[in-house]
Amino acid sequence: MNHKEIERWYRLRNIKRASQVLVLASLVLLVSSYAASRFLGEQREIFEASQVSNSAIRIENFVYSSPGTRPWELKASDAMVSNTLDRVFLGSPMVIYHGGKGGKIYLSAKSGELDKKNSNVSGRGDVTLRYKDFQFTTDEIDYSDEKLLAETSLPVSLEGGDLILTGIGMKFCLENEEIVIEQNVKARLYDVKWVEPGQKLPM
Repeated sequence: MNHKEIERWYRLRNIKRASQVLVLASLVLLVSSYAASRFLGEQREIFEASQVSNSAIRIENFVYSSPGTRPWELKASDAMVSNTLDRVFLGSPMVIYHGGKGGKIYLSAKSGELDKKNSNVSGRGDVTLRYKDFQFTTDEIDYSDEKLLAETSLPVSLEGGDLILTGIGMKFCLENEEIVIEQNVKARLYDVKWVEPGQKLPM
């Protein structure tokens, strides 16, 4: 074996060792990164869980009754109560209101919020309000217990019997069970008999 062959042999051996060290270092770095990410992920989950447990109380099948001048009942599939116990975030809420003339108003939504300080309720997403044979749908609604008023400024549609009505903005006064659609009102009536001037339609 001449000098050149010996030199080439040493060079190949050094390259092989360097490759082995590089592969080993890469494996160590990969394992370390994975372990660190797992540890940080677990710590983050623990921290987030601690935050939730410290800031809110989760309740399944939440039920609440308003002690106001005109009591109403609230049910929700689940609820998150704030640590101050004055705000409740609702899942699939259903509220039953009692009108001043004995009628019942049923309000449901995808989600909502209850302010226990003033007994106000808000509904968000697929909001439905049923009163007698009428059904109102909108995206958001807010109820003020002080005013005994449910209202929205968003588009509203109403269906009942032979009537289809759409508009923007609605106010529902519970005291006299009066509903007002505020703007851009459009209505369709089907199978309605004509009446004399000054008489009410047979609805």
